[in-house]
Amino acid sequence: MKKIFSVLLTAAFLAAMLIIPASAEMDERFEALQGSFIELFPEFAKEEFHDYWIECISKYVDDPEAAEVFYQTLVGSCMGKLKGQEAIDAYTTDPESTVFDCFFTDGVAKITIDGNVISGYDADGKVVFSHTYSYTEDIPMNIGGMTFEGMNFHIYKADEENDEFTYFAFADDTPAETYHLEFRYGPALENIGSYYEGEYAYWLAAAIPENYAESSMMQDCIKLFVDENMGELSGEKADVIEIADAEGLAAINKNLSGNYVLTADIDLAGAEWTPIGTWVPSGESEEEQEIPSPEFAFTGTFDGNGHTISNLKIDQPEGLALGLFGCISGAEVRNFRLENASVDGSLMSADVVGYSFMSTVDSVVLVKGKVTAHTGEMSSEGMFGGIVGAGMCSEISNCTADAEITIPDGMANAGIIGGGLEMTNVSGCSATGTVTAGNDCYGLGGISGCGFAADHFRENTAENIMITAGKNCFWIGGITGYAGGFEDEAFGMPVTVFEQCSVKNVVIAAEGAEGVGEIVGSGFFNADVAAANGAPFDEPTVFELVDCIAE
Repeated sequence: MKKIFSVLLTAAFLAAMLIIPASAEMDERFEALQGSFIELFPEFAKEEFHDYWIECISKYVDDPEAAEVFYQTLVGSCMGKLKGQEAIDAYTTDPESTVFDCFFTDGVAKITIDGNVISGYDADGKVVFSHTYSYTEDIPMNIGGMTFEGMNFHIYKADEENDEFTYFAFADDTPAETYHLEFRYGPALENIGSYYEGEYAYWLAAAIPENYAESSMMQDCIKLFVDENMGELSGEKADVIEIADAEGLAAINKNLSGNYVLTADIDLAGAEWTPIGTWVPSGESEEEQEIPSPEFAFTGTFDGNGHTISNLKIDQPEGLALGLFGCISGAEVRNFRLENASVDGSLMSADVVGYSFMSTVDSVVLVKGKVTAHTGEMSSEGMFGGIVGAGMCSEISNCTADAEITIPDGMANAGIIGGGLEMTNVSGCSATGTVTAGNDCYGLGGISGCGFAADHFRENTAENIMITAGKNCFWIGGITGYAGGFEDEAFGMPVTVFEQCSVKNVVIAAEGAEGVGEIVGSGFFNADVAAANGAPFDEPTVFELVDCIAE
């Protein structure tokens, strides 16, 4: 369920990758938006469409009760009533309650686009606004502090006056292609592209043509919505594939988008393991280097069903993204025990998942884990952990790890649960074991090496851990080595909240180290970035401790 919910919040943002760079093309696109539009989700939720929803969902699940739960989740997840700071406050307190507001605002019940004129009407048909708009620019969609090439809002500005409807920001959806529209409007450009910050946070209006009943448009829209969130747009049934032996586990690499469940314990002794999923960057730009190509990463679900996988061994001193799972993207990995695992690698390595991108890792127990880092051409940032080596925009929850993590001189970001974690939340996890680093290392912690720009670390316990570091090391903490973000929401890096975390019998032996803390070692600071950009980068990132203890 968590994967479906996670994909639900991002599918509409990630599905459209159309690049439209020139203003002339913008005019052509504006022509594709002509018509009269009403709110999509109240129409979605009408009882007359219920059976069609179930029909579409049943292509992916057999159980009628489960299909009904998915229906309620899919429809309900975009019918929120909070946006902006109110939503940010609510969902920071209770992230599990997160839903998007996809309604019109400011008293608008219907919007018409006639030429370059956009008008809004209230429920009684009275004009709320009517302006002529001109295309001005593209603004990147900011999703959790990240922007991706080709993912933009197309901005139109009113020619004649400034009010709550000065700017319209359209996504790439059109009635001809996706049967609906997605857009924002407001008085200011600031944060108009940000999904989780500012006055537009957690709001994205969704509309369908007013005359949709004259065609199959609603059915087409429902099918697309279900497929985007529950499948690969294939319309084929998402069968659960049972795995009972090592051969079946290895065969996941032949179908990386499948849905798997273990039916027996598996012993991997006697052979070198080939990680499930491979890290291949989606492009050459700096941002694309962090996004795994879905063709090579594991994108499905894996439910261990409480079983044990034992004797994993990977010996690739120059290898990248290594673990039982090498690279996962938009995936869910959960509910199993990994015992007696040993991984040697040079970048983004862990016993369980080497690199987790926009994924969930939940309820995994690691016993007698071992990760040994080696120096390689790309290994300076390191990122080594027992459960996850590198995490980007992911969730790690309810995991337990007993592991030995060892990194050589000049490496960074090592912890028993996670190594280098960015915009990745960690909750309900516990760790024990050792973290051993050479000289000139940074980012060492009992739970993780770092928690950069995460929303929260909640209810995590580091207990009976020895962290040992050589000379000239820095940023070492009982929970994490360094963490935080900026109080200015415009930078998209939240102030990380450490809540109800506990450190018990954690020993840090690092003579002369700088930035050492019982909970968090330090905020992040880079002198070169500070010199080039000034405030707020001239100070370390900010984090907050709430009800944490260290014994």
